[in-house]
Amino acid sequence: MLRIRFSFEDVSRVTVARHAHPSWELMLSINSLQAARLPSRFAGWRRDVLRTGTDDRAYAGAIRAAATLAPPGSNFPDFLTPQLEDPAPQAHLEAMLGYGKAALRKDLARTFRRQRVPTWANGLYERGNAKGTVEMLRQYYDLAIAPRWPRIHQAIETDRAMRSTQLTDNGVGAVLSSLHPSIRWRAPVLETDYPFDHDLDLAGRGLVLQPAYFCWGSPITLIDTDRSPVLVYPAAADDAIPQPRQGEERLGKLLGGTRARLLELLTLPTSTGRLAVRLDVSSAAISQHTAVLRGAGLVATNRLGQSVQHTLTPLGRELLRAS
Repeated sequence: MLRIRFSFEDVSRVTVARHAHPSWELMLSINSLQAARLPSRFAGWRRDVLRTGTDDRAYAGAIRAAATLAPPGSNFPDFLTPQLEDPAPQAHLEAMLGYGKAALRKDLARTFRRQRVPTWANGLYERGNAKGTVEMLRQYYDLAIAPRWPRIHQAIETDRAMRSTQLTDNGVGAVLSSLHPSIRWRAPVLETDYPFDHDLDLAGRGLVLQPAYFCWGSPITLIDTDRSPVLVYPAAADDAIPQPRQGEERLGKLLGGTRARLLELLTLPTSTGRLAVRLDVSSAAISQHTAVLRGAGLVATNRLGQSVQHTLTPLGRELLRAS
């Protein structure tokens, strides 16, 4: 079990990460690729990755090597998930290379003190640099993550918008209580299922909540408790987003089918790109529809980081409830 202890000050310092984290997605995808039971939404992704690996020897080698870094149920070193706000994958790979020999060896010793040391970790400890590992991860990223990145980005933006609404409407406790079924908020302690006992005292440092597309089981955190605290949790899947109600047909007669469906999807704040994907129309079309709905006082639009987020106004919510 993982136990995260909050002080009064920590509760006010809970934040949601501003974007998808390339290296967490990278490492968790490696774990997912090998999972015996993988959610059905990842089936196409895994099939495509493995098919490419079968057809291309270079990618096949990267997949095999990557699999040794994060097999299911095991730890991987913290240096593989650098704490950067930069969303660029290249920046994360460069940060992995920036670890000196002493820091790298300390990280490896900390990671594997409770389990058998894998062959790759012994080799990395001896070399004292991660150049070969990072080059392999670069190949794997190009194969497994880069083609999926737009979908990953949209999933994170959708989850962030949902947490923002929860925080505004119901406070930090509501956010912490709804991250995942395995998480239990029993103030002042956040408990979650974990492969082993791990205690993290925030001690006034606050906590960054990092939604992750490829995190679909229990949440995960860093091994080193001296680093800035972060909890990586599953981003809300499409099946967690509210679906259309029976009133959509009546709304469609009033607003048109696409705008009625758009209003239904805005039960949670959603980005232009995400709406375009779910409605299978262009982003330009979404912008036109939201402009009309905004002019009618049904939708509000705000910029959240690099994303434009749309949400229902009180009038929009009343219209949905009445339909």
